[in-house]
Amino acid sequence: MNAKNFSILTVITIVVVVAAVLLTQQKTTTITEKGKFFPQLESVVNDVTEINVMTNDKSMTMNRGEDWQWQLKEKQGYPVETAKVNDLLLGAVHLMIREAKTSNPKLYSKIGVEDVSEDGAKSTLVTFKKKEGETVASVIIGNDRVSKGDSTQREIYVRKSNDKQAWLTVGQFSIEKNPSDWLDKSLVDLDSDNVRQVRVTHSDGESFLVFKDTPKDEDYQLADLPENGKIEQSYTLENIATTLTGLSFDDVTVASDVDFEKGNAISTIFTTFDGLEVTMTTVGKDDKRYAKFVAAFNPSAVWVEPPKTEDEAKSEQEEGKDSAKTEEKDDDSKKEEPKEDAKTRAEKLNAKLGAWAYELSKYKVDDLEKKRDDLISIEEPVVEEELAAEVSPFDESADLPPLFTPPMNLPSPFKAMPMEDLPSSFGTPSTATD
Repeated sequence: MNAKNFSILTVITIVVVVAAVLLTQQKTTTITEKGKFFPQLESVVNDVTEINVMTNDKSMTMNRGEDWQWQLKEKQGYPVETAKVNDLLLGAVHLMIREAKTSNPKLYSKIGVEDVSEDGAKSTLVTFKKKEGETVASVIIGNDRVSKGDSTQREIYVRKSNDKQAWLTVGQFSIEKNPSDWLDKSLVDLDSDNVRQVRVTHSDGESFLVFKDTPKDEDYQLADLPENGKIEQSYTLENIATTLTGLSFDDVTVASDVDFEKGNAISTIFTTFDGLEVTMTTVGKDDKRYAKFVAAFNPSAVWVEPPKTEDEAKSEQEEGKDSAKTEEKDDDSKKEEPKEDAKTRAEKLNAKLGAWAYELSKYKVDDLEKKRDDLISIEEPVVEEELAAEVSPFDESADLPPLFTPPMNLPSPFKAMPMEDLPSSFGTPSTATD
């Protein structure tokens, strides 16, 4: 290769490199210039007091109260899960434009950004408003997929409701399309170790009591268990006692919409060792289970630890010294906050749950629908005649048939071996040797 050709090749290479750099810079600059899909939303996001989510067949509106608690209009103002609303608002604020897409209405359905009013529309319209009713932002959400550059993000097709231009954006903009999915579904969460007893009363008056004697007991018992009775499945008592541990619901309505005076109503009273009593009334309706709750503080139900013996007190004192040494080494930040007393918890539960009827999954309450006889099995006493018939093969006092009966008129020199001299591959429990 001569010098002239080498110079030409060098010039071409430089031109290609410069062009590539310019194109890269131009692409980067274009994306950066496009920036956020809602550039002004961040400055007014705290002013948003209403969010409307609309699909082709559903519409739901969430309003923010003076206490900053969001409520769902379609569920008579029941509290919405705050985290989901915050995720929706932040998702809109940080939604980034990747590139422009179609502005042809005939192509909207291919990427899911058609008007929600169109037949068969799969899109979702989200509108953010201020207290005065002013619309802050409104966007039609279409199809989405995992982002090619970042698996933690999604590529989402969107279009502003008053704009023909559709866009491909990047972000996290998850939207629940069913009203009940927005609700804060946590109900009651009693510490399973703190449940002292549970009394279940059926509509016919039949009842049973599941209980523990002390907080340290491992297993629950059934009161008045017959001497010849045993628990059919021990875990059933545990299931009954922990019904209100982490209990959540499927849907909710106002309490007046459900008739809790029906003949199949079941009343269950859960009592804790610190005196909290929660009465749950359940009733079946249209193959569903509904429940309402009333909480109270019962001072007489508070468990009082019995006086310790001298040895127990001494042992506990020694353990206390060891525990004190350990606590001194722990950081103050690890210390547990003081728990609310039972009376305060009862007041909060009534304020939260009192006006509502909750739809529960059947499996969460089906053990409460069992009768006492379903929980136990009765061992029938053995009749004396049957005992007499059951003779142990090792009972030497029993009239057993001989192991060997010699034939009559045996020829000499064969002689029948006495029974006590017969060989055996095993002995009785009294004669077996190692």
